[in-house]
Amino acid sequence: MQARFRRRAVLVGAGVVLAVLVGAIGLVQGGGNQEGGGDAVVSAAPAFPRPSMGRGSGAVEKDAVAPEPGGRDQAPPGVPVGSVQRQLVRTAQLTVEVGDPAGAVRQVRAAAAGAGGFITEEQTSDTGSWLVLRVPADALDRVVDEIAGFGRVTSRTSQVQDATEEVVDLDARVASQAASVARVRGLLAEARSIGDVVAIESELARREAELDSLTRRLEALRDQVAMSTLTVDLRSPFPAPAPDVRETPGFLDGLAAGWAGLRTVGTAAAAVVGFVLPFLPVLALLGGLGLLGRRVVRSRRATAPAVASGGQGPDATS
Repeated sequence: MQARFRRRAVLVGAGVVLAVLVGAIGLVQGGGNQEGGGDAVVSAAPAFPRPSMGRGSGAVEKDAVAPEPGGRDQAPPGVPVGSVQRQLVRTAQLTVEVGDPAGAVRQVRAAAAGAGGFITEEQTSDTGSWLVLRVPADALDRVVDEIAGFGRVTSRTSQVQDATEEVVDLDARVASQAASVARVRGLLAEARSIGDVVAIESELARREAELDSLTRRLEALRDQVAMSTLTVDLRSPFPAPAPDVRETPGFLDGLAAGWAGLRTVGTAAAAVVGFVLPFLPVLALLGGLGLLGRRVVRSRRATAPAVASGGQGPDATS
């Protein structure tokens, strides 16, 4: 009897001890889970202060992830970082010495046509040629390298102008002006009086003209971005012929110059004689009359004293 009682007591004690151990293990596990959840909430609170609204610790941790300052997570949705395409206006100048400028011009034309470009200006002289090409921007470097292979490069320069801001500004102004034109057209459709129609049509014409101007500016700028300008100067390596420099004049040159001067003087004298010759008879007649008159005057002066002396003789003798 006592042995049976002892067995039951041992079994009951073992069951109590087992229950205590199971409860202790469960309590330890529950405390660990609560500590983990608390840490998650505490760590999430500074980055995402909104209440969890009854959600689990996992949901709170997912929403609580804060983006890095300046990182990719802050980019607007649908717009990848670095998606802005720069609008660059490129120009280049190239000077090449070629043995055959005419043949090099044909090669330059072929190079421009092969790249999808064209020639806008061309000037050719005895010493070389000067050309202005418009080629696609993505083919500019290739065309420059190809033309550089035609001879010896003496000069090579290039410039790049960033027109991104101007293109974006013109694009926005075109869009705004187009919307303004559309609104004015809507007002024109709702006009009821002649005065309103005239006023709205005048304003519409002004806004359409401004829209056309902005559109043309934008198209011209985009054309400069799409097609680069290349100036090619093809020169001959042979020097130009020296100017004709004559030597110092010598004796023969002086003699020839004197003979030419004498002929000039003789020609002038002959012209003077030919001019005076018709007046010689008149001059001779006038000279003869002058001499005759002078003789008459002298004879009268000579006879006058003789008459005076002859008259005084008889009076003296008487």
